Amino acid sequence: MSIVLIADDFPPQVGGIQTYSCELARALVELGEEVAVCTGREAGSQEVDERLPYPVIRVPTKGSYPMAAMNLSAAQQQAAEMLQTPLRCVVATKWSPEGPAAILAHGALRCPMVLLGYGGEFSAPGGLVKRLVQRVVLRRMDLCLAISDYTAGLFRRAGLPEQRVGTIYGGVWPEQFAATDDEKAAVREELGAGDAPLIATVARLIERKGHRTVLEALPAVLERVPEAKYAIVGDGPMRRELEALAEELGVRERVIFAGQMPGERLGALYGAAQVCVMPSHAVRGKLPEGFGLVFLEAAAAGTPSIGSRFGGIPDAIEDGETGLLVEPQSPEELAAAITRLLTDHALRERMGEAARRRVEAQFTWRRVAERFLEHLRRLDGAGA
Repeated sequence: MSIVLIADDFPPQVGGIQTYSCELARALVELGEEVAVCTGREAGSQEVDERLPYPVIRVPTKGSYPMAAMNLSAAQQQAAEMLQTPLRCVVATKWSPEGPAAILAHGALRCPMVLLGYGGEFSAPGGLVKRLVQRVVLRRMDLCLAISDYTAGLFRRAGLPEQRVGTIYGGVWPEQFAATDDEKAAVREELGAGDAPLIATVARLIERKGHRTVLEALPAVLERVPEAKYAIVGDGPMRRELEALAEELGVRERVIFAGQMPGERLGALYGAAQVCVMPSHAVRGKLPEGFGLVFLEAAAAGTPSIGSRFGGIPDAIEDGETGLLVEPQSPEELAAAITRLLTDHALRERMGEAARRRVEAQFTWRRVAERFLEHLRRLDGAGA
């Protein structure tokens, strides 16, 4: 049996949903499933597609959502014709344009439809048309699979019955985040961190990721750990604002704006840091934090994390075991948590090792794919 994923958000684009779609498909192939992905045309996509263990069908998706949905619908039928085994299901990796695309192709393909949910589909601004289309997509899907218990709860509150909702969580390939001492030292040298206790945030520089809260917490941290440094890894529209805030708070010389870092070097970065921090918070009209793959990446490197009690983050961090949770937008609570981990080596080591074990047992992409297939077996005619 084969599976077609519709994924308009897909590499070479960068982002959590893009990573999720690509790696879920890869893990399904490793489990013996035949998979094809339908996505949009992007500059530089040929090099990406050549490295993937499954075929990628690219069609024009820029412009209007209706046109993207129609083109992705046609791509699904093309994928079904090229696959060697009968079609088991079509997976819309987010609600639009992928959901309508799945519905448009359903008459021809006649197979179950699965929707992946991240949380943002329920909170981003939109008018009546968006709400109506979303309602149709949710009602037509045979199964809705969430990346966190938080998102699964949103599906249920949207009126979906329990038997049509499941949770498969997020994942990592742990081996990608292993790093040697030399690799960690090289990252520290590049950052100019030296031997300083290192706090790291790996995220796009946007409001909800909580960089501002970390900067506001930093003066209190430096009172207890004056040699600490804070590495902000990533780029985004808030960079100048955050640089100005660091100056205003008098901590600019302790903050490293590292910009974007290649994915293959993130393991060394996480391993070089004493703690990974991303205290996300709600921003009106913006997407929530559906899970937080960066916490799993840090855990795979053996580094504990500090996150906020927001969205799906409590699924990624086991409070008091693999890291610490704090209230969103609380610099005081965040400063106490960072200071606690920076000054307690034994606690930091224990949490980092527990985080690594938890990821390896529960949050690999293989386990995500296994959970996906377990839920898929609930669908009538999906196979055993």
